[in-house]
Amino acid sequence: MGAFDPGRVKLSFVISAERIGAATVSCVRPDVVRILLNQPAAKAVALVPLIYSLCGKAQGVAARAALAAAHGNTRLPHVDAEVLAEAARELAWKLFIDWPKQLGVAPDEAFFVRLVRASPPERAAIAAALPAHSLPAVLRDSLGAGGIDGLLRERIDTRLAELQDWLLDRPQLLGTVSAGSVAAGSGEARVETARGTLVHRLMLDGDNVADYSITAPTDVHFAAGGSVSQWLAELRGMPKAAAERMAARLVMVFDPCVPWEIEYR
Repeated sequence: MGAFDPGRVKLSFVISAERIGAATVSCVRPDVVRILLNQPAAKAVALVPLIYSLCGKAQGVAARAALAAAHGNTRLPHVDAEVLAEAARELAWKLFIDWPKQLGVAPDEAFFVRLVRASPPERAAIAAALPAHSLPAVLRDSLGAGGIDGLLRERIDTRLAELQDWLLDRPQLLGTVSAGSVAAGSGEARVETARGTLVHRLMLDGDNVADYSITAPTDVHFAAGGSVSQWLAELRGMPKAAAERMAARLVMVFDPCVPWEIEYR
């Protein structure tokens, strides 16, 4: 298939009098149709999880469910164990490895490995230890109370609760898969991932793909006028260094599945 560009999120800042005068966001995502159009549907579905390096299980499950729905096979909402486990690994990675590093706090790689490798019987003991683990509290204490910092504090608490639910095998939204036919020869699948709702839409022409679209949480959060765009308004008037720090924390909150960068104009 060759090299594949997954896309990029770009935050654009306008500097005025040494401060941020305006802040916008753009999100460039891969042209999936170009790759999958006119391919045999079975081959296209097999390619999808190879295109995306993150959430490969969720992408593959969504592709297969959309194809099944295009053939008239509805998938009622249900939790897919592999998608849920993949989401749980993402939650644990953010809480114990990635976010600590970004906030200048020592990560706990040993606990992360113990958590993601735990067998179902071992998870209850880890769940009991999770509320007493100091790292989430240290992360919260490194942040302010309101604005973007407050939003990140809330996200830390939410992810911690979701991880606890997975460890205790409690019903939750994460890992839920559903699919249905939207027209003759067309199917749509929805999968709840660690970053939000992933949507695949597939249209068939015989056995081949006539159209294919993927809407990932990144596409929604980082769209012009989306959640990130609205929160960027808080950066206006900030000095450059402070704005860069808060922009990084805003990106942490909405967690794009592609690289991101800041440009100045």
